[in-house]
Amino acid sequence: MRFLRVFIGALLLLILIVFAVANKTAVTVSVDPLPFVIELPLYLLVFAVFFVGLVCGVVIGRLNAWSSARRKAEAEKQRQARQVLQTAKPAASDSAQLPPPSPLV
Repeated sequence: MRFLRVFIGALLLLILIVFAVANKTAVTVSVDPLPFVIELPLYLLVFAVFFVGLVCGVVIGRLNAWSSARRKAEAEKQRQARQVLQTAKPAASDSAQLPPPSPLV
């Protein structure tokens, strides 16, 4: 299994190197209303956009998992509270069925 992981990693690295060598031409990146203009190789721009997308995906995934875990914990609390109430009701009804105390003479 380790060999397969290393092999796939090396293959991906080789593909990235070939992509970088084939796309060395410089491109100009600008945001129209702002005066910032950056000139960088195309492969670097593609890698940067991929990395930013990866980070955004991880952050959104973590926020979603956190929210889901919080909802699950809240549902578990509510389920436990319902169980406590259901077990407390029969105990209260048992005490109601006891005969009344005898009068003191």
